[in-house]
Amino acid sequence: ELRQAEEQRARHLEEHGLELALRDAEGGDLREWTLRLLTRAIDGGCELGRELRAHGVDAVELEVWIPDAFPVRPPQLRVLRPRFRPGSFFVFQHGALCLETLTAQGWTPAMSLPQLGVQVKTVMSQGRGSVAGGGSMGDPGPAGRDAARATFSTIESSHSDWNAFSVG
Repeated sequence: ELRQAEEQRARHLEEHGLELALRDAEGGDLREWTLRLLTRAIDGGCELGRELRAHGVDAVELEVWIPDAFPVRPPQLRVLRPRFRPGSFFVFQHGALCLETLTAQGWTPAMSLPQLGVQVKTVMSQGRGSVAGGGSMGDPGPAGRDAARATFSTIESSHSDWNAFSVG
């Protein structure tokens, strides 16, 4: 499934304004991906589209981390850039996203990475908030990933209804 997503990249770019690519261009590491939601494909009438354009941001860049239990467990996502004000468009500290789709209850193994990208774009486009600038949401390396995971765990635990079902 992961290799298939890489092969369908051009189609998703054209249809949805999504760029999904392995971070390791050689294809040796299938765990770490980059997802870009291109501003030109985000409705200019929604607050997210207006904010991105006002700040000259060409894309929302996210890191997608594939856990060992994928696709039974959801991938872990975090926004790398631009910088959003906390809570804006469902983005929190360290780029953690507050989306039920990323929880054990909300995730379905039938969802592909490109479908997840469309879902993230749709939900963020329905949100409110502001862009704080074109910079990064935090450390782009493993320490930033761990900080985003910790923030997401806090978010998830505050939504007890998201924990109604548990996978393995």
